[in-house]
Amino acid sequence: MPHYWPDMPFDYLEWLVPVLPESWLISLYEQAKAQKTTHLHDDPYVRPVIRISDKIAVKCGHGVAPGEAATQQYAYQHLDRRVVRVPRVYRYFQVKSNSSWPIGYIFMEYIPGKTLEEVDLNNDDISKRLADIVSELATVSGGAIPGQINGGTLEGYLWGDDGTKDVFRSVDDMNHWLNRRLKLLNKEIDLRPYPLVLCHLDLCRRNIKLLDDDSLCLLDWGHSGFFPRFYEVAAAQCINDDGAYIRSLSNAVKNKANLSEDEEKCVWLILRARAASLRYIFEPRENNLRTLADIESLPPLPPLPPVEPLPHK
Repeated sequence: MPHYWPDMPFDYLEWLVPVLPESWLISLYEQAKAQKTTHLHDDPYVRPVIRISDKIAVKCGHGVAPGEAATQQYAYQHLDRRVVRVPRVYRYFQVKSNSSWPIGYIFMEYIPGKTLEEVDLNNDDISKRLADIVSELATVSGGAIPGQINGGTLEGYLWGDDGTKDVFRSVDDMNHWLNRRLKLLNKEIDLRPYPLVLCHLDLCRRNIKLLDDDSLCLLDWGHSGFFPRFYEVAAAQCINDDGAYIRSLSNAVKNKANLSEDEEKCVWLILRARAASLRYIFEPRENNLRTLADIESLPPLPPLPPVEPLPHK
């Protein structure tokens, strides 16, 4: 039996979502999910997004965290709509499941349009527009804590397959995470001099909609957060998408950013730390392994693959 009245006024659902019982909203989601026409993508490796009305979409799944919803809503409130659109968040909640990992639900604005996967556009033209959007994101400053609003562990291309495991409560914590991995190359990074700004970090084509008025909308804020601005340059090289699009996007974002030599070195080091995370397991002793003596007590590891030289102006 559904947990909502049968004549639900769907035209006003955006006003009701903040106050309806969670069980009713879950029933709405499950009934819409059963109708394949409401699915907004068919990628089995991506957490599902379901349209439950003409104005509301729902993202649901393990790992849909409160920080994602809060950061998306912050972006909606602070970014210039003339440059980029962001779906408004109406409601977020978690439901405890049988596992230790709760299921998160984001009820958000549904914005009609086609993703960049569905349209035939010149990569260079769209990449220049996205580089402008990245610059707009970088005008939104964060505080002293990296990552998403409300904290939490981090997911995404730059953190390895399993994410960060630990929560970063300061830039020093992020430095520690990176330097444990960079020790394999006898390198170090210090991100303290760089302000934290809003970054999306997952600009693949399925996460970008072209709207009827020719504006662009950014979807899926699961990798987003506040980081030094060059994190967007690093992430653009790692996204899971068509090769020609990745190259075009990476070049456009990097050229627009006009990084200093020190910032380019930071990008190089971030990408090497990512490579180490994909190759080795660091987490079992992450909470306790804080000193140089601890690190040196580990058994020797095989070398990383050959690396390209550090960038120079």
